[in-house]
Amino acid sequence: MKKLAKELALLALVVACSCAPSGGEESVAAEEVVATEPREAHLLFVGDVMAHYPQVESAQLGYEKYDFAPQFDGVRGLFAEADYVVGNLETTLSPRPPYSGYPAFCTPESLAKDMREAGFDAVTMTNNHTTDKGVGGVLATIAGLDNSGIRHLGARVPRYNQGRTEPLVVEVEGYRLALLAYTYGANGPVPKGVELSVIDTAVMRRHIDLVRDKVDYVFALVHWGVEYQRRPNAAQRRLAEWMRQAGVDFVMGSHPHVVQPYEEWRDSEGRVEGGVFYSMGNFISNQNYKFTDFGLVAHIHLKEVAPEQDEITIWADTVHRLRYAERGRTVYRTKLGNK
Repeated sequence: MKKLAKELALLALVVACSCAPSGGEESVAAEEVVATEPREAHLLFVGDVMAHYPQVESAQLGYEKYDFAPQFDGVRGLFAEADYVVGNLETTLSPRPPYSGYPAFCTPESLAKDMREAGFDAVTMTNNHTTDKGVGGVLATIAGLDNSGIRHLGARVPRYNQGRTEPLVVEVEGYRLALLAYTYGANGPVPKGVELSVIDTAVMRRHIDLVRDKVDYVFALVHWGVEYQRRPNAAQRRLAEWMRQAGVDFVMGSHPHVVQPYEEWRDSEGRVEGGVFYSMGNFISNQNYKFTDFGLVAHIHLKEVAPEQDEITIWADTVHRLRYAERGRTVYRTKLGNK
């Protein structure tokens, strides 16, 4: 498991003996055989990581010094036990002010550093706020994530060869996983010079075909649905089924800011073979609408039980956003479970 000992190789010594028929010396042949333990990986996905301006103010320690780390304290133990953690970054990043909240997000890039330290491995940066600060904002966000060591996908600036809209392939505990990311669009026209990975079944089909035979599992991170609606709509269900038939194993949804149901996909023998989380809700935000102060931590557990056969387990924890006053400022925290 992550941050623990990696998979151990077991060394077996096979000794073959042959005895001379007349009592001569034994002939011993020794062969080294390297055996590995069955693969096993525990993946976590969370919803919208937001940074409304009150969250930025709460993180400020002094002039141009920000600390978002305490906002993630409640999930550090869970993240440390996982092998890979992925979230939806719903803000742009910048190394310098001015910073801003809704409707055009811009957050100190130290947020990325604190996310990495908390355990995030990758984020999707394709959503309706990706281009809030234009081409420069996209470039600054990519640079902030790169500087922090967080992998990312979903947006690209071709002129500078920065970012990616193609699938991101990662290896986790022996499994090869493909991450694909798409959004319904941006808040306004996408600036010239930015490629945003949008929901387009022709492009999605090309991405899936590109990786399907090269990886063990395909994950589609999709920004879709209707904000604050607690049930998936017909368009979400149709697209989820299309992705399943096209070769996606898991669909991880964001955008509604509230939790929507998740479903397991089973094969003809009743074994779990994948699933869809229609919306994981907010991970952390300053939103006040009903049901926006919590989200899901989606667990995907893969365990090899036989050659070319895995046992897949899917479940979810609730992560609650706490917000309270302390020493004259508003404090934001995450907490597993209810309030």
